[in-house]
This record gives sequence, structure tokens and C-alpha cells, in this order.
Amino acid sequence: MSDGEWPTLTKATIRELARSKSYERGQSYYGQGAVSDVVRRGETVRADVEGSQYQPYTVTIEFDDTGVARTDCSCPYDYGGICKHRVAVLLTCIRDPESVREQPPVSELLADADRETLEELLVGLAADRPEVANVIETRLTTMDDATTDTAVSVNTESIRRQVNHALPKPGQKGHTDAYAEAERMANELDELIEQARMAIEAGDGETALDVLAAITNELASGRWANLLPYDVPRVFEVIDDLSQTFIEAVLTAELTKSERDDWEERLTEWDGQFDYYMGGESTFLAAADAAAQGWDDERVQQAMAGELGEGDFWEDNDAWYSDDIVTARLSILEREDHIKECFNLAAAAGQTRAFAQMLVQEDRIEEAIDYAIERFSTPDAALELAKALRANDETQAALQVAEHGLTLDGYRKDTLAVWLRDRAASAGDRELALEAAITAFEASPSVNAFEAVEELAGDNWETIKADLLGYLRTENSGGTRAAQVVEVFIREEEYDDAIELADRTERTRVIEPVVEAVIEERPQWVISTCKFQAEPIVEQGQHDSYQTAVRWLRRAGKAARAADELDEWREYVETMRDEHYQKYKLRPMLDDLLEEF
Repeated sequence: MSDGEWPTLTKATIRELARSKSYERGQSYYGQGAVSDVVRRGETVRADVEGSQYQPYTVTIEFDDTGVARTDCSCPYDYGGICKHRVAVLLTCIRDPESVREQPPVSELLADADRETLEELLVGLAADRPEVANVIETRLTTMDDATTDTAVSVNTESIRRQVNHALPKPGQKGHTDAYAEAERMANELDELIEQARMAIEAGDGETALDVLAAITNELASGRWANLLPYDVPRVFEVIDDLSQTFIEAVLTAELTKSERDDWEERLTEWDGQFDYYMGGESTFLAAADAAAQGWDDERVQQAMAGELGEGDFWEDNDAWYSDDIVTARLSILEREDHIKECFNLAAAAGQTRAFAQMLVQEDRIEEAIDYAIERFSTPDAALELAKALRANDETQAALQVAEHGLTLDGYRKDTLAVWLRDRAASAGDRELALEAAITAFEASPSVNAFEAVEELAGDNWETIKADLLGYLRTENSGGTRAAQVVEVFIREEEYDDAIELADRTERTRVIEPVVEAVIEERPQWVISTCKFQAEPIVEQGQHDSYQTAVRWLRRAGKAARAADELDEWREYVETMRDEHYQKYKLRPMLDDLLEEF
């Protein structure tokens, strides 16, 4: 994305990124002017958004040439899709681009600064923020260590201090910002793990192990576990990253057999200490096995030498995490330019995705395309390779692989279709974009996906719309899909279809929007449906749900008014009140409802 230009970004794209409620609330935030201080630096936009906390939330949006590449927000939202704050910022970008202040990227600001200026800047930052000083100390130590050929040590005390800074403090459990605290911890730990990744990239596994051990020793106490919610995926992701980085570190380091045995023992012990927070799932056993195997394992040697057939690497007793160890080996072999061994191991282990990715890295693009079309069996695999091709500026090859993925069934077909829809549209291939948009809708019907097809269909929209609605009528929309499908029927005022679907399900998430939509058009159905929902609650004396029953009866009252049957409805409610007179919580609610009408 060149400076001063915005990528293709539409309302439908933003709606795809967010759940419907988040989008609606984001629209409201945008309309209220909650977004402020929107600054664009190169491909990154940062903004403040007023929210429920005293301090505004910070939103970061990263763009690439086809749209939104990554988003982040300091709020604790984690319920699927992007939060309302990010929606508000994206809407600002497309509706009020003039309000976005253009500033040069930090890299440009620093490019011409002399050493003295940079030193003064860093010293000043470190003086104001102690955690910055710790990061500088560790980062410089790791960088210096990574460029020397001699054995080195890291400042483990500095790392220990940073880990302790990252951990939640006693007294914070149950605080309204507990989720934000968990996110903060995860982000700070990720920065420390990055020190180990830098060392690994430089081929210094020993330094990486020192960094990781310093982190893990502090975490292994477990004193932080009871201070955090147990439903923050980001924390589990960081611990998993710690485990994955350990695997690659023990395989990168030049360890003796005795040292590998010691690491196997330490990692196994840590695994037991993490058991409480991880709910019984192993954390470091994969790294422990990698330490035990090293590179001398007979099967590993045979695989790298090309002596095993495709998929022959595995044995019946292999652990579930063995694939993670193979992935780490492939990464190391590729980094050390052992390309032949890398291809052989990937083939022997049946890692078709890794094999195809390596073909891309070796600039064997046509082979990668042919291999994917011949071997890939899931949309997810096609999506990963398409992204890799596009990252290597092979846009047409990426579109070709993704288009093949549309013909496959399985996990993430809807995600692949959305990705291809937006990339093909940006590349000017509207025909392919439309095909992908239709596939995205059929894989995961929703109003957002429906509107995206409409944007691309042009003069053919009426014909395509009829086909999409026909598809919805013939497919068996159950479970969570029913709620999405019924919204499409309501949007198009296909009320009979919406009612038919609502009658087939017991889910109130499906029934309620239909009832609200057809009060005027189908009042008799609304009255009978609402009675059917309210009566069991009242009959069974579910006193905690009386408010729900009254809401159903209120909708029935609105429908009765539309049908000119309000007297009959009042008589029905009065009879219910009299028959259940002993239910003291219900009686005043029904009196108030009658007063309303």
C-alpha cells in the first residue's frame, strides 16, 4: 500500500470482520464521535476510542494492499470478530479519511537521526519507563550474544524482573479489568519470548534456552494462575508459543547427550508444574522429547536422507505432539539451508503444506501450484499456501490456488472464500471475486456475506439473489446457521420463509427476530407463537423468567393491535392473571402490561 492511498475497504468487509452486535455498536460509537486522534503512519493507523473505562482504548489497524491485515485493541473483548472500538476506527477511515492525520513512519523519523540524538531519546524513555530499560538491556544483550561465535550468557536477572513485571499482582482477581490484565501479561511475555526467537534465528540455541529457562522458572511457580480468568485464549497462546520455541531451541543448540538428558528432565518437571493452569494438557513434553531425540534419532536420519517413503516417518506409538517437533526440524533445516533434507523430511512426514510452502520459498511457483492442486484436500491448506504466494508477490498464483480451494470441502472454506473474494476484487478480477463471494455465502450464510455478493453482482444481482434465496430454502439450516439465515430472509422481506424456518427450530435466537419483523405483516402467527413461548414459563412457575414471558406477551399485544384484536388479547392476559393470582411476582407484571395497552 503506497503512502497516501487506501486499500479497498467496504462496509461489507468491515461487517465480515465483526459480529453483528459489535458492528452496530461500532456504528454507534462512530456516530457519537467516540473516535479521536486518528494517526496514520505508513500502513498502520492508531486511534483512541472513548469506552466504558476512564482511559480511552487504543486501537491499531495494519493495512496491506488488499485491505485489513491485522487489528488490535487494548479492550478485553474476545468473543469472536473484532470489537466495536475497531469497527468505529475502520468506519472513520472510510467515511472521514480527512480526519486521519498523516504522519511519517517511525522508521523514517529515525532514519536521519545521529547517534547522539538516538542515545538521548532512548535514555530519556528508559528514565521515564523502567520497563523500557529492562527491554533495552535484554534486547541488546541478546543481539550482542547472537553475533558472536563464542559461548555467551544472557542477563537472566533482567529477564526475571521483566517476567515479574508482566505477572498479575495479588488483589487483582475479580477486578473489572482482569481480562485486560491477562492481555497485558500475554503481550509482555510474548516480547520476552521474542528475545529467544531472535537468538534462534541467529543460530544461537544456547542463548535461546537461557532466555526461555529464565521465563519458565518464574512462571512455573504458578502463583499468577489464580489471579487470572481461565477464558483468555491469548494467555494459552503465549504459553503454547513458549513450548514451541523451546522445541526449536533444544534442536538448534549444540548439546551433548548429557546436556540433552538434563534438558529433558527439566522440561518434564516444568510440564508437571504447569499442569494446574493448563487443565491437565501437556505443555513441555514435546520439547522434552525433542531434547531426548536430538538429531541422532534413526528415523530422523533416514527421513532426511530420503530413505523413507511419503508418510512412512510415523509409527503407531508416536505422541500427538510429534508433528510439532517435525515442524521445528523443518524450520531449522530451512534456516540452515539444508533444503534437500528439508524436502525429504517433509515428504516422509506427510507434511504437504510445509512441502508446498518450501516450493514457494525456493521460487518453484509452478511446482507449488501443481502440487497443491494434486495433493491438497482441504480449503485450509489452500488458504495457507495462497497467503504464502501472495506474500511472495505471486498474486495470480495465489488466486489460482485459492480458486482451487473453492472446489474442496472442509475446515475454513468460508474463510478461504472471503479471503479470495477481497483479494480478487482488489486485483480487478470481479468474476472470480463474485464466484468466491457466492461460495462464502453458501458456506456460511449471513447478511454480511449476502451484501458482499450484492456489491459485486452489478446488473446480475436480481438473478443471483433469486439463486441465493433458493439455496437457503433448499438447504437444511439448523443450529447456529439458522439465526444467520433467518436474518437474510427478514432483510429481503421473505417473511413466509422466515416463519417456516422459525417454526422448525426451538431457538429463541431464530424466533425472536422473526416475531419482531412480522408483527404488522403476520400478526396472527405472532400472537400464537408468543403465547406458545410464554405459557410454559407461567404454567411451570419459572419465576426467574417471568420477565421473559411478559416480553413475549407484549409482542403478542402489539400484533393484536395490528390485527384489531386487542380486546381478545386483553381478555387472554386478564384470564392468565386471574388463574395465576397466587404467583405474586407475576401478577404486578401482568397488571403493568395491561396498563401499557
